[in-house]
Amino acid sequence: MTSRPDLRHPAARAFGWLALIGVALGVGIGLFAAGGLTATGVTSADLPPLAAPTSEPTTAPTPTPTPTPEPEAEDQGPKPKLTPVAGNRAAPGERFDIVGVLPTADKGAQLQIQVKDGDGPWDDFPVTVAAGDGGRFETKIYTSRTGERKFRVTDKSSGDSTPDITVTIG
Repeated sequence: MTSRPDLRHPAARAFGWLALIGVALGVGIGLFAAGGLTATGVTSADLPPLAAPTSEPTTAPTPTPTPTPEPEAEDQGPKPKLTPVAGNRAAPGERFDIVGVLPTADKGAQLQIQVKDGDGPWDDFPVTVAAGDGGRFETKIYTSRTGERKFRVTDKSSGDSTPDITVTIG
């Protein structure tokens, strides 16, 4: 025969009630906090997938954007350039393409995407892209932070950068 605590004992009853109250408070506070975070959008990380899995071929061809060449002066080489392919607006979490050229970058050089908000400093964006022939590059980026954001591409080994572009997110 096993001994069982007498639940009629005042200390055992008090411990049982405290445990029950603790569970109820934990559940209530957790639900309240989850509702508050959801209402403020803090938990919304509904980003589109990086690659949409599909077994069917796409019917519409994807355009391949190329930067438009600028007229070159005889004593100057090509100029750095950065262009957003679909315009200067994107929805939060929407991918957008940027293409450009950083003529001083060697083929295969790792170029760092940088972002600037307002008058703040340039920060490294978590995207790099390899330079192609002539320093040409193309990449997709996305951000869920809204507002006007400036982007540029920098070759950290040489310190050369493209001119910045402003993209309005939201």
